[in-house]
Amino acid sequence: MKTHMSVAVMCTFLILWCFALAEAGSADWKALRQSTYGDTFSYDAASVKHSGSNTVTVRAGTQSSEYLYEMDCKNRKARLVEGAGAAGSGWFTIAGGEDALLYRAVCP
Repeated sequence: MKTHMSVAVMCTFLILWCFALAEAGSADWKALRQSTYGDTFSYDAASVKHSGSNTVTVRAGTQSSEYLYEMDCKNRKARLVEGAGAAGSGWFTIAGGEDALLYRAVCP
């Protein structure tokens, strides 16, 4: 009985590990800014999805946080869809900083 349980646990672990490797392998993180303290703001080029209405979704983040942005390239606006601060996040104008770096990287 214990042997069957151990095999089931190992198989489950192996399947989850394979999914994690597949997801990590499809990412293409590109650094946009690195501070003098080593903090990096990056985006996942593989996650960029353009819609027909000049809207782009893209994953971006730092070493400690990850976000899903939705960007309106035509009107230079963005909002957070997932991540810290995303709850209730409305559209905001992209004025500068990391948001502007991301905008220039993903908007045509």
